[in-house]
Amino acid sequence: MKRFYIIALLTFSVVFGFSQTYSPDVQTIINDVNLDSLTYYLRNLSGEDPVVVNGQTTTIEHRVSNWGNDLAAEYLNETMQGFGYETTIQDYASNGKNVYAIKEGTLYPDEYYIICAHYDAVDYYCADDNGSGSSAVLEAARIFKDLSFEYSIIFAFWDEEELGLYGSSYFAGNTNLNILGVINMDMISWDGDDDNEFEIHSRPIANSIELADYIVEVNSLYNIPLNPQIENQGTTASDHASFWDNGFKAVLIIEEYYGNDFNPYYHSELDRIAILNMPYFHNMAKLSIGSLASLAAPDEIISVEENLVDTNIDINCFPNPTNGNTTISINLKEETSLKVQLVNSIGKKVKLISDAFQQQGKNQFEFNSSNLSPGLYLIIANSPKGSTTFKLLVKKQ
Repeated sequence: MKRFYIIALLTFSVVFGFSQTYSPDVQTIINDVNLDSLTYYLRNLSGEDPVVVNGQTTTIEHRVSNWGNDLAAEYLNETMQGFGYETTIQDYASNGKNVYAIKEGTLYPDEYYIICAHYDAVDYYCADDNGSGSSAVLEAARIFKDLSFEYSIIFAFWDEEELGLYGSSYFAGNTNLNILGVINMDMISWDGDDDNEFEIHSRPIANSIELADYIVEVNSLYNIPLNPQIENQGTTASDHASFWDNGFKAVLIIEEYYGNDFNPYYHSELDRIAILNMPYFHNMAKLSIGSLASLAAPDEIISVEENLVDTNIDINCFPNPTNGNTTISINLKEETSLKVQLVNSIGKKVKLISDAFQQQGKNQFEFNSSNLSPGLYLIIANSPKGSTTFKLLVKKQ
């Protein structure tokens, strides 16, 4: 964390812009956040324990410039690959490299949420700044690896934040991705007075304040024992600011930074895991990961009953069987709002075909099935009056 000292009148407010409903799937994900895993990653990244990188046992003694920083990057890269992700090492400068992985969404693969942290440091250990945030990103990736989400997720580790947000600035300034929101975690494990307070830094940029409100709702809805403060004129001293600079919605989750309980061992070799508040760290990771899960929308299992029929809807599909361009033809006896989805044989959503108001008569929708696994699928058309299903067989190419 780069700390800037500002003489200003700082104000904050909490405005709940939109609400959400409780999700058992999100609750399960929050419950799966494991303190033992977080501690394991943090001890490895902060040099307390040896690690195996490139097949060799070594220790990440330092995460400053090339001295140990390349080792930390490779540790993150190999850990993510161990979870089953395809990783990207983004070498944006001779001494700078970002590490990230993308989990593709099932319904909106071209829309992305990012959970991120910087992994570089300024001294030995630097457990809170920012081994804590990086460890929480790893924990999110571990939990999410076998799950499906409607939106795509990027797990990112930025380099050279301490030198001027260089890694995140390069990514945010050169991406053409449709980024819906960014959750940046920087220093999430110090709570010296045990008051469970933390800050969500936001600014009126690209609805970032609404994202902060959303995270406060997650904290309340899932009974996470933390006390949030929204800072509406949030600091620009961490990687979320790179996304603000490029017009993206982003927030920073951090311990008391504007408050009176900032880590006194910050930017020193005394910033070690022994001085941290581990239950607080656990809850901060739960909130960050739970917020990401709620935003990215875990895939639900749809209960399909073929006898639940809206007689105003008639579905056909051609070709059937198919293995490429496919046309769904739906004839409506009256105009209605209509949600058309493709689900697999176990009821998991595979693709959202349409969700809009449709006119009476024939309505056609096209999609490409070439990327689907061979097997039986169901087209489900939902109207306010009920549902109609149609079987579709996808054959081998």
